[in-house]
Order: sequence, then C-alpha cells, then structure tokens
Amino acid sequence: MKNTTGSPDNKARFEIRLAGSGGQGVILAGIILAEASTLEGKYSAHSQTYGPEARGGSSRSDVVLSDSEIDYPWSMESHILVALTQESYDQNVPNLNAEGLIIVDSDMVHRVHWKKCLSIPFRRIARDLGEERAINMAVLGAVAAFCPFISRKSLLQIIEKRLPPSKLDPSIQAFDKSMELAKRSNISNWDNKDKCEI
Repeated sequence: MKNTTGSPDNKARFEIRLAGSGGQGVILAGIILAEASTLEGKYSAHSQTYGPEARGGSSRSDVVLSDSEIDYPWSMESHILVALTQESYDQNVPNLNAEGLIIVDSDMVHRVHWKKCLSIPFRRIARDLGEERAINMAVLGAVAAFCPFISRKSLLQIIEKRLPPSKLDPSIQAFDKSMELAKRSNISNWDNKDKCEI
C-alpha cells in the first residue's frame, strides 16, 4: 500500500511486528495499521506469515511505515515487537532493533529479557469486555501509544470500516483501555528486568 502524498525527502522508516498464534487477529491488526497510515499521508507495506493450522499455529504480521516509497516490505529490525505468546517472543525478539520496544501479553509471556519492555493483559482486557476476539484491538491501542506515524483518529476510522457494528463498542473499549495503560507506563525510564509490568 502507498499514499503518494508522503514526502520523498524524509527517509524515515518505522517497522512494527505483531506476533502470536492463529485466531488472535494479528493479521487483521497489521492490515488496519497499514491502512490507517495512508490516512496520515504515509507509505505502508504489510506482509504476513502463518502456520498451517487454522487456529493455534504461529501467526505474524509485519507493517513497515515510511515517508517515502518502501523498497522492502518485511521488517528487518522492528522498532516495536508485540508478542502475544512466549513462543512468538522467543522466535521474534532477535529481529528487534537494539533500541526497540517489546510489548507482551502479561498472562502469556513470562520470560522477557529486554531493556524496553511493556506488559499488558491484552487477553484479560478483551475477556472482561465480553469480546475475547478484541485482543487484536487491544494490541492496536498499545501500539498507537508509541507509533509516531499513526493517530488514534485514523486507526478508529479503519476499525469502524473493517469490523461489523456489533463488535465495534467492545473493540474500541479494548483499544482505549490498552492505549491508556501504555501511555501511563513511562516506558523510557525503565531498566532491564526479567519481566516488566505496569
């Protein structure tokens, strides 16, 4: 995807990787991120990989955002890595930029060794709202708190386009809850810990 209103002079590239298991909605979340960025006048590329299992297998979504045309669509050194399972953390943390941020589901990922780490109970947030499949919308809220390329307004506009009306209310609540928790985390002041929690 691209939007030709992006400035060709600014070569900024921002990479996000969302990783989890099948059924957690990381592919849709990546698509929403990419589409929302075009509303901000940015170029974007989305790529995905997933295991052969319909549910439960590994699933990964890469989103690359830029002010100029993107020549390689895969994440090379993610600025943000979201890991929703321990396996997805273990597999993808080597891809994280040295100064990157990792965001994990606090109920599912228990071994983390990274200096910038944020732990949010994504699955619990979705369950408490009565819509367990809103876990991916909770993820988007946390990512939005740290991604300089995309605003809440643009993300919600695409969420409203992509989701059925019956799912919108709990999905937006999950988004806003995670965004609030992420903004309160004061992540830049954290030291390296085995497990980081807000």
